[in-house]
Amino acid sequence: MSIETTHSSNPDPEWDKLVATLTKDPEPARAFEFEKRPRPAWMMSGEQLRQWAVYARDNTVDAVRYHAAHSPYYLGWSVRGYRRLCLKWWQARHDDYRQQIATAKQMLREAKDLPRGKDRAAAESAARATLNVRRAEFKAHKRQHWIRTGISGLVVVGGSAFAAAAGGMWVQILLALAFVVIGAWFGRPEERAAAPAQAPTRTSHLGEETMRRVLVEAGAIPEKRAAEVRGVGIPHTEGPGIAYEVDLPSGIPAAVAVARKQQIASALAVHQDWLDLEVGEIESRLKVWVASSDPFAIVRRSPLLDHDGPINTFRDGIVVAFGKRGEPITLWIRDSSLIVGGATRRGKGMLLANILLGVSKDPWVNVRIFDGKGTAEHNAYARIMGTFTKRNAARLALATRAIVAEMDRRSDLLDEHGYEKIDDDNYEECMRLLGGREVFIVDELATYTPKGTSPYADEITENLSQIAAVGAALGITLISLTQVPEVDVVRGRLRQNHTSRAAMNTESGTASNTILGDGMTGQGYDASKIPLTQPGRAWLSTPETGVIQVRSYLVTPDDKRRAADEAYVIREAAGRLPGQWRDPVEEYLLAETGVSSAAGGEGGKGRIGAAPAVLTLLDHLIDAAEATGRGEATRAEVFAHLATVDERYGYRVDETDAQYSARAGKLLASDLAAEGLDIKAVKVSTADDKEARGFRLADLNAAR
Repeated sequence: MSIETTHSSNPDPEWDKLVATLTKDPEPARAFEFEKRPRPAWMMSGEQLRQWAVYARDNTVDAVRYHAAHSPYYLGWSVRGYRRLCLKWWQARHDDYRQQIATAKQMLREAKDLPRGKDRAAAESAARATLNVRRAEFKAHKRQHWIRTGISGLVVVGGSAFAAAAGGMWVQILLALAFVVIGAWFGRPEERAAAPAQAPTRTSHLGEETMRRVLVEAGAIPEKRAAEVRGVGIPHTEGPGIAYEVDLPSGIPAAVAVARKQQIASALAVHQDWLDLEVGEIESRLKVWVASSDPFAIVRRSPLLDHDGPINTFRDGIVVAFGKRGEPITLWIRDSSLIVGGATRRGKGMLLANILLGVSKDPWVNVRIFDGKGTAEHNAYARIMGTFTKRNAARLALATRAIVAEMDRRSDLLDEHGYEKIDDDNYEECMRLLGGREVFIVDELATYTPKGTSPYADEITENLSQIAAVGAALGITLISLTQVPEVDVVRGRLRQNHTSRAAMNTESGTASNTILGDGMTGQGYDASKIPLTQPGRAWLSTPETGVIQVRSYLVTPDDKRRAADEAYVIREAAGRLPGQWRDPVEEYLLAETGVSSAAGGEGGKGRIGAAPAVLTLLDHLIDAAEATGRGEATRAEVFAHLATVDERYGYRVDETDAQYSARAGKLLASDLAAEGLDIKAVKVSTADDKEARGFRLADLNAAR
């Protein structure tokens, strides 16, 4: 047996291999990167300091102006202030020693009235000693008071006299101002700690006792359990009324009181429309709100009349009315179609006028109105409307066909680009893809939908029903109005597909149910009981608000014209006026009839005659050059403008900037040649004073 060994000086391959497998390569040292220390919250940047300085300067100027304008008041306050100071000085001189001395004298008189004896002598002695002590204290107090007064007066008078004599005119002015300010400070009017609550006579003491009485009288709780009613918080003003909350006795839900609203209103001596009852955070908590007078008796102007600039109605909705407590009511013209019904002159047009205030200032909304009355009610908005037609059933039938086809086109586009729905996150992208949102308005259904009115009645009703059912998800909203809320006009399927409804005053409860839904009158939602003296008041039912009472804001004809002028400027700047963008609906109507109803047709009054002039390629080039403000436009600026009116000039998916520029350039050259225009691109200045190829406004005008 032999053992082979390896000399220590010779390498052993097996050992080296073994060691290599057990040894790890050292990791490189980690390099740490330190983030820059953030600015402390208390430290302002230079920009913030400059803003603070500007605000401080402006606030100082405003304060000086305010106090200078109120100086006559301050002079009067100053006189009153020094009078109050004199009274305080006099009261401080007497303090309460006079009353204490009078009390001691009374004690002495009572002691003298006692029978002679030790008790009388002791009581008389104690009273006399108390009287002498009080007089001595009063004498010492007056002496100290005069000393303090003398020192203070010497300092004030002496210091003021020295400053007035030694100082100049400005010192004297400052001293006089100081005397006025001091007097005004002590003479300022006293503020009440809390304003008195304004409420009805029967509810002026709304609280536990009142609610116990009311709930018992209304039959909501038994009298023997009235003491268990507990108030939550205190009554407080809210809008034109008073709000209060109470917890009902255990085992009695607040819904019982809500169901007896009429009886509770009677116990409070108010109309039930002036009263709100709701179930609170817990089932036994009742929330009460009551007004002293009819909250809908007043008229309010639309807040949108003071709004400047465009409105995003998809995101913000449209403020169209005010509620019982004076709060603004927002209508969301995006997720559901709306039907409005009511008798003649009851405010349907006023609600529509409020809607038009909002949608006209939203450049992404294509407004289309089919007016069955034929009046001039909507003429002010004609020039911004994609479609405007009066009393034309045949054209309405064609338009509904075009809208139904448009729904298919939009559905395919959304599917092709992977959009499940239109929402706040993808809104802008979807609007550019689809060409905006559609608000399709049929004002007076009775002109179009009753059987026998026209050969198109059934087709119009069916198409409107489809639009109301499916359109909202594709950016198409239907708004239907009628002054004849009858089943023959608003057929069942058409009404059911309008998930938002508004009922003004109707002739009967049946007509009210035709708009709001079967059985709504029995639940207390009866539009036939709306006062005739309050046009615009309605029962509004939407997925967002539930069923509530509202009254439309007032919009005058002058308001409409002013709003239409503002909307025209907004849409013109955005390239969204009729003729500035490709409109598939009007293209369909023009192809079918040879006449366009964009902007109300010829004359802009919705009475379709000859087709209005259509903007040419040269017109669009001139608009692009004018929009820059430089009198010229680069090719890129021209392409961007043309993309708003012709989808062929828009970017394609996965197209680079160079590929887009080459394709759009060839397309523009082809379109110019097709219209017989020989306009060559020249060197022009860009917005940042660089050179690029483009077109001059003078050359474009010369080519006309």
